[in-house]
Amino acid sequence: MRAGTFCFLAAVGVVTANVVSHQERAATKTLPAGWFYVGCKVDVGNRILVAANQVSTTNTPQTCIAFCSGNGYTMAGVEFGQECWCGSSYNPVAGTVQSAADADCSSPCTGDSTQTCGGSSRIQVYQSSAGTTTTATATPTSTGSRGLAWPADNNFDLAIFKSSKVGFLYNWGHNNTPKNTVFPFYAMQWNTAGITTLEADARTAGATTILAFNEPDILSEANMTPESAASYSQQYIHPLSAKGFKLATPAVTNGVAPTGLAWLDSFLTACPGCAYDYIALHWYGGWIDDFTTFIDSAKKYGKPIYLTEFGLSWDADAQASNYEEFLPLALTSQQSPSTPSLGRSTVSGTGKNMIAADGTLTDLGKMYIA
Repeated sequence: MRAGTFCFLAAVGVVTANVVSHQERAATKTLPAGWFYVGCKVDVGNRILVAANQVSTTNTPQTCIAFCSGNGYTMAGVEFGQECWCGSSYNPVAGTVQSAADADCSSPCTGDSTQTCGGSSRIQVYQSSAGTTTTATATPTSTGSRGLAWPADNNFDLAIFKSSKVGFLYNWGHNNTPKNTVFPFYAMQWNTAGITTLEADARTAGATTILAFNEPDILSEANMTPESAASYSQQYIHPLSAKGFKLATPAVTNGVAPTGLAWLDSFLTACPGCAYDYIALHWYGGWIDDFTTFIDSAKKYGKPIYLTEFGLSWDADAQASNYEEFLPLALTSQQSPSTPSLGRSTVSGTGKNMIAADGTLTDLGKMYIA
């Protein structure tokens, strides 16, 4: 994408962030060649790895990996000290896989008490690098520059948005939406929680693009100082550029200083040398003049712009006709596509949303994919 262009993401549904703080890494000795630690995951109800399992008095991550790989699987998980679970992908019936604190995976392994093997309803997951290659290859590809901001618990059929204009999806978290087999997935680091597993989670999800902190410039969202965001970015996000990921800056609002672009300026000053491929923005304003002024003001950075949320600030009083008039203006104002947060707070049959109650596209949704 050329500098000066920008991407729109259609935000459909309630904003949700699946983030859990991580305190310390689970204790594991050297792993077999080609295997790496994914993270401590919640494992309640439907198991997240179900292809094969065994209970053993000699259980360790290494013996579990040997059992799973010997049976042809590329993922292994140890749980409750004695359990080993296998698969080559997460169980879709389990829903969104949630990260847990590494400290939750603290049960001593029955085969080596100096190592940890998950915990109660917590599974320590490992994956073969061959498995990550397979996952990435299987990830859908698309060239459309509009996207979908799609909460992980949204159960509508997202295939209704399939078109040459829509090319990616994110859900404010690390893990792909279970039903998404249609669009490439972009992982988001919403705030600092769970940041230690960002890389592993993104690889498991087949993501190649990382969206950074969500509105860190305001109190009600990620709420970070530019200096704190820079520190975490330097440690956890910047290094991912050299590992093949495309990176976006923290997504700031169109607020006045010290928020908005003033916050982003301070962040970039505090993070010299930090890699970023895109400028991420959120806009909630009055009408198209406000919109274009804000987008134009961010072109000073000389990078492609991802407008990952937008909508009218007077949404509560807006009618469907207002959005149906505004959306075409926004989509054509820069002669390139973008990301509206239209109907961000609900998914209902109202005209301001893109999905009707019966799961079909509203007129607004049809405009977005046309």
